[in-house]
Amino acid sequence: MNNQPTSSRDRRAALVALVGGMLVSLGSLLPWMSLFAGLQRFPGIHGLYGRLVFAGGVLAALGGLAMLARNEWFIRPLVACIGVSLSLFAAWILLGLRETTRRLEDHPMIVARPGPGLFVVLAGGLTIAALAFPRSRATARGGGT
Repeated sequence: MNNQPTSSRDRRAALVALVGGMLVSLGSLLPWMSLFAGLQRFPGIHGLYGRLVFAGGVLAALGGLAMLARNEWFIRPLVACIGVSLSLFAAWILLGLRETTRRLEDHPMIVARPGPGLFVVLAGGLTIAALAFPRSRATARGGGT
C-alpha cells in the first residue's frame, strides 16, 4: 500500500476523471432524442442505457476521488477502463440513434432529431479514457511542469 501524498500529476489525473465522470452523468440527464421538432424530448436517464451510463459516470467520478485520497497503482487504469467502456458504449448507442432517426426521417409528422446528451456522454467518456495513455517520461519522473 502506498499512501503517500498525491503529486500534482496525480491531482491532474483525478481532476480529469472527476470532470469526465460529471460530463457523462450530465449527458445521461440531457435529451438523447427529440420528436416533433423538439416538442417531445427523451432524456437518456429514462431508459436502461441511460441509467447504465449515469452509473458509469458516477463510478468514474468516485474513481477520481479515490485517486485524490489514495495513491494506489491500480486506480488510474481501472478508471481509464471505465472511460474506454463508456466511450465504446456511447458510440454504439449513437450508431443506433443514427439508424433510428434515419428510419424516422421519412415520416412527415415525427421529425426525429438526435439530442445533445449522447454527444456529451461521448465527450466525457473520451476524457476519462485519456487516462489510459501512459504518462510522459519527464512527468513520470517528477520533472517538467
